[in-house]
Amino acid sequence: MKIGLNRPVAAPDYPTPDVDCALLAVHAEKLGFESIFYGEHPIRPLDDPGRGVHSRGVPLYQDTLVGLTRAAAMTKTIKVGGGVFLMPEHNPIAFAKQLATLDHYSGGGRLLVGLGIGWSQVEITLMGGRFERRWEQMREAVIIMKMLWTQERVEYDGEFWKVPPVLCFPQPKSKPHPPVLLGGRHENLIPRIVDYADGWLPAFVTPENLAKGPAWVADWRVKLDRAAAEKGRDPREIQISALVDGDIDRDVVCKFEDTGVLERLNISLPFITTAEEGYAAIDRIAERVL
Repeated sequence: MKIGLNRPVAAPDYPTPDVDCALLAVHAEKLGFESIFYGEHPIRPLDDPGRGVHSRGVPLYQDTLVGLTRAAAMTKTIKVGGGVFLMPEHNPIAFAKQLATLDHYSGGGRLLVGLGIGWSQVEITLMGGRFERRWEQMREAVIIMKMLWTQERVEYDGEFWKVPPVLCFPQPKSKPHPPVLLGGRHENLIPRIVDYADGWLPAFVTPENLAKGPAWVADWRVKLDRAAAEKGRDPREIQISALVDGDIDRDVVCKFEDTGVLERLNISLPFITTAEEGYAAIDRIAERVL
């Protein structure tokens, strides 16, 4: 099981700290972390500030894709991922091109495409998504992106996009394409994962979840394997990477490692306001778990 980092958690009503995620990735790579994930919120609706896992506020950092691209350019081995990109807020043709470019020029094998549907109707609508149909919109978008990544001639006639014969280059160096991971913790993700994705990205796992032990992850592995087999997919094609929030020590990491079902465990950074605070937080996590 590989150990990585997840973007800092938010604080209530705090303005955007000027912390460069690329520099945090450089520091994380030096200490031996395998990957770093960043979430995405292009804007923060002032009348809809946050709910659920975002009840402390929505973190607003630099554009996620630009930040991850800079991080990949400034490092050599660390994997970079969306934790998560909000797919209904992207045009799949443009997004496929951007992600393929990042994957191609970072050498392949370093990009993890974590995707979610988002929760803010204001934000999704403003960015061009259809809130009530966002799951269906994401499925269609992922299908189009995978076609663009693996085929030289693509055409598609769907509910949300009608694509005439086109080609898209560069194609990703990762073969057949960077893994697409669906973020969330509800069991209704299982059929979606085996239908059109490459893995599960349970996010914002808390110490309270962890206190129950890692059995729930093993249970999901069993359910994913069963659903994949019914769909005619090789269960080994589907990975699980978890994003955890809170104080994590080596004992907790070992419990998850002992299950043998996680590809990686990414630990969330605490709220930080400066790069120096970020470096110190990464140092503390490395001392506890690596």
